[in-house]
Amino acid sequence: MNHLLTKTQSEWCDVLVFIYNKKPNIIFLETGNKIKDMCYKIASYYLFDHFILLCILLNTLCLALKWYDEPDTLGSVLYGFSLAFNIIYTIEAAIKLIGCGTDYFRDNWNNFDIVIVCAAWLGEVANAFGFELGAVMTVIKAFRCFRIFKIIKKYKSLRILFFTFVGALP
Repeated sequence: MNHLLTKTQSEWCDVLVFIYNKKPNIIFLETGNKIKDMCYKIASYYLFDHFILLCILLNTLCLALKWYDEPDTLGSVLYGFSLAFNIIYTIEAAIKLIGCGTDYFRDNWNNFDIVIVCAAWLGEVANAFGFELGAVMTVIKAFRCFRIFKIIKKYKSLRILFFTFVGALP
């Protein structure tokens, strides 16, 4: 609190801070399209969000389980998990895209997700046709690891810690 302000000015500042911290209540109006309405309800359901966050954590763990001269069976199992996570993220993007329509692209996290999903599938198609992408696939996998930053969006204390860390970098 600034002691140079009058009581009325201080109260006005408190009201402004309160208003800036409030988010508008978004009311979903059913469109009459059963598929779109159901997809929106699924996309906005908190358990769906928690499931996707759990998938992100497990996917990050799977991506971290790579090392030189690893057993062939581990590589094939991790490839299976990677494919399963790509399918899950594709279904998530489809549900959100159907449910939200063009509003899906207003959220930068959704834009990031759709780019990662498309890049992952392009990598899969390239591998299926025998194209050797080498360093490009490494970059795509590195971007897939950045999905973990979606957790920062959900938890305010982590967001504060993250931006403090970023602000401290030279």
